[in-house]
Amino acid sequence: MERNAVLKPYLDRLAYERETCTRLLGLFLSGKNREGVRTEIVNFWKNDLRKHVDAEEARLIPFLIQHHFNEQFTALLHREHDTIRILGERLSGNEGNDYPFEVFIKLVHQHLLFEDNVVFTHIEQTIPAPELAQLKLVA
Repeated sequence: MERNAVLKPYLDRLAYERETCTRLLGLFLSGKNREGVRTEIVNFWKNDLRKHVDAEEARLIPFLIQHHFNEQFTALLHREHDTIRILGERLSGNEGNDYPFEVFIKLVHQHLLFEDNVVFTHIEQTIPAPELAQLKLVA
């Protein structure tokens, strides 16, 4: 199925983040070079995911609410973003403790899958193209 062109910037960023997250999760679970992987996870949060969360909170979620998108999905997105933000901000203080990194990267992985497989698919199925085109003006 061809994805909506208005969503392309979101979907391209999502694809990049899913690829990066999958790679980091694999490296983390392999147990090799844990210190280096922890540093990469922190950088992924600071340089990419924080922007993802902020952009969706500022533009996408308000747009979805305005267009009466599924309230359970928008509430879940917001809660997951809050949890990701809290965990991401606390990663730097956990050097030597792998558990927060594991929880963070697994949560992010599941969140990105949810967005791609559920949220963006539902957006395309429920918001008419003319309304969806308004998102381009917001983004």
